[in-house]
Amino acid sequence: MSLLPARGRALSAMSANLRYPAADGHPWSARLPAWAALLGEELPHVIGTQEGEIHQLESLVEALPARYAWTGEGREGGNAGEFTAILFDSQRLDAEAVEVSWISETPQVPGSRMHGAAHPRTLTRVDFRDRVGGHRLRVLNVHVDHRSEPGRAKAAGMLLTAARAGLADGAEVLVTGDFNVAQTHELHARLTGADSPLADSVRSASAEPGVPVLHLEAPTFHRYRGVPSGAAGEGTRIDWILHSPGLTCTGTAVNTAAPGGVLPSDHFPVQALFRWTAEL
Repeated sequence: MSLLPARGRALSAMSANLRYPAADGHPWSARLPAWAALLGEELPHVIGTQEGEIHQLESLVEALPARYAWTGEGREGGNAGEFTAILFDSQRLDAEAVEVSWISETPQVPGSRMHGAAHPRTLTRVDFRDRVGGHRLRVLNVHVDHRSEPGRAKAAGMLLTAARAGLADGAEVLVTGDFNVAQTHELHARLTGADSPLADSVRSASAEPGVPVLHLEAPTFHRYRGVPSGAAGEGTRIDWILHSPGLTCTGTAVNTAAPGGVLPSDHFPVQALFRWTAEL
């Protein structure tokens, strides 16, 4: 049963760190069926993924209904390295433009990185047309470096620039990502503060009476430990879904499912439902 079913004209989004195929006792061969089962239950219209390598993305999309497609580029360039790939339901969304940029002083140079960054980091932009209503949607998906403060600042600047450009061009904006810092970090404040056109779906949904907000006590980065015993309140979230004002969040969740007893990743995916504000 779906945790957060998309009914009617609702648009379903997910941010999902797939976890690269590390030699950590949790092989992709065991996790792929769990991911396929989780996504098969939820059927998000758009999924911003992080860490997936080419063979993981290909096998995952092959395991999903045939209407799913994906786009992106490896962080080392071409098909090399981890992707910030965007998967999408092609029966709901038409992809009209795609761009992959590197979070660096030379964003168009594959493999480039900011000072102090552990790895090259990418920002994937896809401009969609929603087949339901014809609305335009810009989706930005990112994996922010875990140790470079200049990298975090650069990522924030690139995201805000891309978001404002999309809005100026008549599109609404969704941002998905693994930000590698909690929601209490200044990066979150910069991306969702008074000078930003973006809001955190967890915060905007929580502010609306009667809107479902599910399993928010769970930390999104759980290191294969699952939900801590006695977890309460709002857990630490390093995975966020942000949105522009023309999208109203009508539900959000941290998905703690472990299909067949297998956690698909060391992160829990984050989900959100949206309606076009003008249609409410």
